Amino acid sequence: MGSKPLPIQQAYGRVLASPVMLGEDFPPFDKAMMDGYAVRSADCQTAGARLRVIGAAAAGGGKRLEVMPQTAVRINTGAQLPTGADAVVRIEDTSADGDHVIVAVPVAAGKALRRCGSDRKAGELALGAPIRLGAAQLAAAATAGADKVTVSEEVSVAILPTGDELVSPGQPRQAGQTYECNETTLTALARQFGGTAVPMGIAPDDTPALKKRLSEALNHPVVITAGGMSMGTLDLVPQAARELGITWLFHGVNMRPGKPVAYGRGPQGQHVVGLPGNPVSVFVCAWLFVRMIIRGLQGLPVSPPPTLPVRLAVDLPAGRDLRPAYLPGRLATDVHLGMMARPVAWSGSDDPFGLAEANCLMVRQRPIEPLAAGASIECMPIRNEWD
Repeated sequence: MGSKPLPIQQAYGRVLASPVMLGEDFPPFDKAMMDGYAVRSADCQTAGARLRVIGAAAAGGGKRLEVMPQTAVRINTGAQLPTGADAVVRIEDTSADGDHVIVAVPVAAGKALRRCGSDRKAGELALGAPIRLGAAQLAAAATAGADKVTVSEEVSVAILPTGDELVSPGQPRQAGQTYECNETTLTALARQFGGTAVPMGIAPDDTPALKKRLSEALNHPVVITAGGMSMGTLDLVPQAARELGITWLFHGVNMRPGKPVAYGRGPQGQHVVGLPGNPVSVFVCAWLFVRMIIRGLQGLPVSPPPTLPVRLAVDLPAGRDLRPAYLPGRLATDVHLGMMARPVAWSGSDDPFGLAEANCLMVRQRPIEPLAAGASIECMPIRNEWD
């Protein structure tokens, strides 16, 4: 993928492609860290020093004053330290006495100030790449003086749901049809993972029509299909893809939900992910597979989503399916026990309503083994925007 410069005001959520370097020391001057008085520490070795106030230093400029022996300058947080001063005494530790100030505490050199270049030096790294640019990262870039940053091009993700049984939300639904939700889900997740979704519309269960729509989708570097990946007579996607030059590298994963998921490469190297049609399967497989593809194409580390070891809030009985399971769950913090997880009520991979209550996927590597409340379980947060 390529890269381009972008104003920092437009760069939120993008991936930084080139590091941001400091053009000058930071802080760029000796700086007061609180409101008070700039003083010479030699004048304030003991409590009760009485110093003549010769002026004030405000943040943002003005004539730079010089602190001479037995004098002080009133100073605001962020202001440049006057010459001659080597400390700041906070206002709470002083009292006024006409045109003098009484310093109630001893003051050591370096108190309440930051020296020029104490954080970073000119030429040092301000922000490394690659990294997703959030508010904190953009603040660092702006503080370094950058008005533009170089970001990776957004990954274009074609989304192609399939099936005659599907109808778009808002359209009349005939008997036997269901409202299509996978396009909406994948559009949102593509954006969350850092890509740009290109919905292709619903493809029918008809090989020529499916191939035409899939061929159009291959104009994008990432193609995601949803539905038509199992073994039924109308599961047409795998063969239609092969006829268009897509090579499947795997088809079927030992997991639940989402066993029929497939991954392949198109004739020009396109990344093609064939997802099963059930909405929870689509969601889980997108987190496990699509996320890594989009991140990798932007230069970010290609790794599975992070998981957290937490405690179970309830017993989990043994299941009958041997496959590792990714089950919708909810994380919450117990004031005594810390982070706890419990499953949400859901009826299976075709039930998005239970998924909507979840904020994690509970990972059960051996579902046939029961787990008691309090046992450790790995959970994958699914509402953390970028991790």
